[in-house]
Amino acid sequence: MENLNQAIKRISAIDWSIIGNKQARSHVHLSKEYLRRASIFLEYYPGPCRYPFIVISNSITKPQVNVDDLQILKEIDNSYVREIAKSYLELNALMDEGNQIAIDNKDLLEPAIKLYERGGHFFIRGGYLNVAGATDLLSLTNRVAREPLDISDETLDALDNGQNS
Repeated sequence: MENLNQAIKRISAIDWSIIGNKQARSHVHLSKEYLRRASIFLEYYPGPCRYPFIVISNSITKPQVNVDDLQILKEIDNSYVREIAKSYLELNALMDEGNQIAIDNKDLLEPAIKLYERGGHFFIRGGYLNVAGATDLLSLTNRVAREPLDISDETLDALDNGQNS
């Protein structure tokens, strides 16, 4: 239960009451990388979900642990944000169970979780993903071929401080 316990601590440390109140360049960067990873994952494991909101229990399998009962999920009032947080917890529970697909995709939700940790969030409107005042067409086309983005804290901080484009 080491991965799940670490994931619970990480999710619990996020101040869910303030996400979306801040806009930063790193939020756009993180959302682009999340869309890239989600596109690749859904190409191989297409579960019933509304892209880009992956539901791990629909795409891979339901973990033995029922994460729905965790109090931290009840504190998240945005249903899409809650779904990503739940999937993050499910992914970590499946890793603890030795699920190879989960292990191979352990970093799938990292950009979204970092986005929440940095006070950001994204939402969908009219077929576009909206984040920090920017929009991105929601299309799986060409995302899989994109190069991975560096989402290290150093890169994200530099973006927010205007040091990178």
